[in-house]
Amino acid sequence: MAQFILDLVYSLGNCLNCFPGSPTLKINSRSFKIIRLLGEGGFSYVYLVEDASTHELFALKKIRCPFGSESVRQAMREVRAYRRFAHVPSIISAVDHAVATERGAGGGGGDDDDDSAKTVYVLLPYYRRGNLQDMINANLVNHGSFPERHLLMLFLGVCKAVRAMHEFRPPPAERMHMGSEEDGPGPRDDDDDGDGDGDDAQERPLMASRDNQGAVAAGGNSSSSSSSSSSSSSSKAQSYAHRDIKPGNIMIDDSGSTPILMDLGSVAPSPVAVTSPSLALQIQDAAAEHSTMPYRAPELFDVRTGSVVDARSDIWSLGCTLYACLVGKSPFEMRSDETGGTLSLCVLGGDWRFPDETPAGAKRIVATTTISQAKARAASADHSSSGPAAAAAAAMPISEPVRQIVRRCLRVEPAERPDIGELIALVEQALEGLPGEASTY
Repeated sequence: MAQFILDLVYSLGNCLNCFPGSPTLKINSRSFKIIRLLGEGGFSYVYLVEDASTHELFALKKIRCPFGSESVRQAMREVRAYRRFAHVPSIISAVDHAVATERGAGGGGGDDDDDSAKTVYVLLPYYRRGNLQDMINANLVNHGSFPERHLLMLFLGVCKAVRAMHEFRPPPAERMHMGSEEDGPGPRDDDDDGDGDGDDAQERPLMASRDNQGAVAAGGNSSSSSSSSSSSSSSKAQSYAHRDIKPGNIMIDDSGSTPILMDLGSVAPSPVAVTSPSLALQIQDAAAEHSTMPYRAPELFDVRTGSVVDARSDIWSLGCTLYACLVGKSPFEMRSDETGGTLSLCVLGGDWRFPDETPAGAKRIVATTTISQAKARAASADHSSSGPAAAAAAAMPISEPVRQIVRRCLRVEPAERPDIGELIALVEQALEGLPGEASTY
């Protein structure tokens, strides 16, 4: 009942944002005015906020942790991921974060359940242009399309951001600073960084609630007194996989030319040897929670004991993302809509095609034929391709090099996909063969 009442209060709070007198909050002595709700999903909300002094806009991510310490650990892993990749310009970094304790809300049944629940706040940059999904939606509404060169330049930027994750190595200047957060012999099941610090160690007074409903504690951009113990911090390269790459998680900077990879809540170390059925189920459940289904790699749908799950799951997601930019939706959403089959079966079977291609097994229409011509040819026999996405796809041809990039990424067997370095080389080669285009974005 307490949790139901809390959810009701949150919903009413969201409605209040539509009226004058927006609520304010403080992070590290900086006051912010909440302007409006930008989005929500699961236990998280994202608000547009304004710095009361500078009038600078930020995105504030609010992560509710209703299941006790495990929820907090999961949220703090996301915070550490923002810090870990802060030196990479094309990966979003947190401006600050805070952990709020709300008394009397109930801990949701966690192991350390008391009369309080915690909420993690993450202050992030705000990008006025929105994300790649917003651009796809605009194309669908306006019956437009991406200029192919501009699209590949954006895609190349995303690939380079992913490479920074797949080939991660802490920069020398940050290794000592990160020592207190990242020390440890290796990742544990409940701590992907092996940092060994408790969640309570992350908390310091930081934020004041306008409703005075609870005491607030936080861990922001403060230096640790234990940083001198970082001599054991390893400088070895450690691969990480994003595991939720999709158009909605790729922001576009204000210039319109640089993509910013965001939402690091799904980031996980890579590779992971699946040594037991319980670990297989754990990885599969995490993917179901954090990896968006139309962009999720097949090996994350059915994790098998004895297999190795690695960063090539991101390559699959990149292929789906490029296809969605070209056609309007994920290839497996498109195919599921066409056939009436379940999306998961389409993914596991690698069942997809470009809109101008005939059904699986038939000879592909030559690449010089435009999608609009192919769809007109097939209209009398196949009405399943109708819809906004198909209409947008019909407006543009897709060059053969771009098709090949998508095909290489969408191999069901992970070992058959290119690694991120090979994918970048494929994209650069495709760009060399394209004429220059004036961008309208």
